[in-house]
Amino acid sequence: MNICLYCEEELVCWDYFGRIAAHQDGKVFGDIYKCRNEECEAERENITFYTYRDSPDNLIEGYPC
Repeated sequence: MNICLYCEEELVCWDYFGRIAAHQDGKVFGDIYKCRNEECEAERENITFYTYRDSPDNLIEGYPC
């Protein structure tokens, strides 16, 4: 379970990232999370976090490149 670094609400798994385009091998590198606290979301426009599958406890703020 991942917790928002700002409001301590549980994060929602929103998407995933990796080599997932049709011409790629489908490898998923990690997961993207959003804060489900609407007040926190409004205060800090579109808060997202992500983790890599090989280190799921290392929550990183932002959107993976």
